[in-house]
Amino acid sequence: MSATPSTFIAGDWKMGNLGRHPDGRTILLDWAYPGEAPGAWDLGWYLALNRARLPQSKEETIAAYRDALERRGIETGAWFDRQIALSLLGIAVCFGWEKAHGEDDELRWWADRAERAMQQLTGDR
Repeated sequence: MSATPSTFIAGDWKMGNLGRHPDGRTILLDWAYPGEAPGAWDLGWYLALNRARLPQSKEETIAAYRDALERRGIETGAWFDRQIALSLLGIAVCFGWEKAHGEDDELRWWADRAERAMQQLTGDR
């Protein structure tokens, strides 16, 4: 993960911590967990905590995030797949207990992402 870019993150991207400025910008509230981390960590957190309220699928949300980075001139080809895979693995570890007590489809989605990341890790040896 350290071979991928990091940034300043809010650390708790969930709908309850979001507001909207009159000009349309998103406002982030509750800065209890800020720090330096991969941007995909905040994305994974957002996917885990807001799954029932997402306006699109998780895959579409990930693609929209990547597209937004690319539109801003950030080349993602060399690092994005690894960063998102490992971030989703970390989020699955953090929220696995919650997903195990929820809907089966949700648990399967996270388990599949964790398995993919583990395959990447073991393939790196």
